[in-house]
Amino acid sequence: MFDKTINQLIEKNISISFAESCTGGALASTLTKVPGVSKIFKGSFVTYSIEYKEKLLGVSSETIEKYGVVSYEVAEEMARCLKNITSADISISVTGNAGPTSGDETKPLGKVFVGFYIFNSLTVSELDLKGTREEIISEVVNYVFTMISKIE
Repeated sequence: MFDKTINQLIEKNISISFAESCTGGALASTLTKVPGVSKIFKGSFVTYSIEYKEKLLGVSSETIEKYGVVSYEVAEEMARCLKNITSADISISVTGNAGPTSGDETKPLGKVFVGFYIFNSLTVSELDLKGTREEIISEVVNYVFTMISKIE
């Protein structure tokens, strides 16, 4: 489904890396289905736990304590830390609540933050998604690869 987008990254030699939480590796799995992606894919961290967000990526415990793991600030810090680790042209982070629990008013089911560190620009998107766990993860993957397809 996203072969064209991924092949464009390969053709342009634009490297990419992921730091995934609620998507559990779905972004990396989608990317690695395309032959030749090893030319541009630096790697992926599936940092599901707070401990691994801190240990592997270097997200500060203060940021997590102050804003919560499902937050704009954590997604931003995950993307920045990932960029520092991998030096990829595109470093994407995802943190959110895909369920099955409904969460609370600050991080309800379907609340997802996606950090995009593209070349030298860092932005974070906030998504409010509906559906089952699988549907939310699929929507995040669709969103991320749609955004990647707009990179020139």
